Amino acid sequence: MATPPHYVQLTIRRRQAVKEERVQISLRKVCYDHIGCFSNASPYNNANGKLPESPDHIQTEFLLYTRQNPTHEFQLKPYDASTIRHSHFDGSKQTLFITHGYQDDGRSDWIRVMTRELLKKDDMNVIAVNWAKGADNINYIQAAANTRVVGATIGELMKALHSTGHSNYNKFHLVGHSLGSHISGYAGAYVHGAIAKITGLDPAGPLFENKDPKTRLDPSDAHYVEAIHTDGDSLLQLGFGLEKAIGHADFYPNGGEKQPGCSRDVGTHLFSLITGKIEQFTSNIACSHMRVLDLFTESINSQCAFSGKPCHTKKDFDAGHCNRCGLGCADMGYNGHQKGHGKYYFSTNSAGPFCK
Repeated sequence: MATPPHYVQLTIRRRQAVKEERVQISLRKVCYDHIGCFSNASPYNNANGKLPESPDHIQTEFLLYTRQNPTHEFQLKPYDASTIRHSHFDGSKQTLFITHGYQDDGRSDWIRVMTRELLKKDDMNVIAVNWAKGADNINYIQAAANTRVVGATIGELMKALHSTGHSNYNKFHLVGHSLGSHISGYAGAYVHGAIAKITGLDPAGPLFENKDPKTRLDPSDAHYVEAIHTDGDSLLQLGFGLEKAIGHADFYPNGGEKQPGCSRDVGTHLFSLITGKIEQFTSNIACSHMRVLDLFTESINSQCAFSGKPCHTKKDFDAGHCNRCGLGCADMGYNGHQKGHGKYYFSTNSAGPFCK
């Protein structure tokens, strides 16, 4: 017996209604005091629909270091102006934020070393951003979603430093590693791209590669955005960085993928990842992803400049076609002049000092 046409139409309508209901359920938003609402509607569906956790859960800390307190942190709070007034923060000086990435924290050794080199170089304010409770998550997708809240919280502190600390936005330089690169982008967008510079240290690729610029670091986030790519290989080869050029200037040391001195035995590294040996994971599988920290830190006080040659592709670089400055070279790192526009390639040594 044939199914009546009206029953078929009713079934189709019911299925459509269920589908629409599921879409409505999956499209959600959360709202938090001070920083507003966050939706997972396009384009912010890059984290597979995950919404950022609350500021109370993430508990972002801002650890201030200056030449007056080079090793002892002083915590700044975005919503407590007295912490700014009673600190050594000097709004007349440059301010550099350092933001870590996934499974890391704001008191890591590399941040302490970078801070020491920065204060050796210039009399400035260095603020380490600690969002460890939002980054220390087995679920990378949730950590990626949390970057939006952390970026907005940094934005709130920058506004407080501007109003209470009497600092101009053009004195702010944000440096972020991995997910911290995109956090820096969100922070820059929060103050409408008014800050001077953002340096993305091997910006995270998973969930951000080829996504809408609003969801990642992009040139509109600051007057000058540079990205340094050291681990832009595919995820199948366990590359954690982002290959796509996303800044005013994009630097690709050694081609931007596997760094000299770093091995990539996929089978061994997968075992380290599965068994949760994070120290082995960092030193081996993430070697190229972490190498960018050494390169940027060395650039602060080194007399040797990491000079990048303009180059279109890694293929051209590997073929030896990128050995001249042509329309102009550009220096990578802390002392790089904000004149670079385009893609730049160069070689480094396999161990420090890395600059050739």
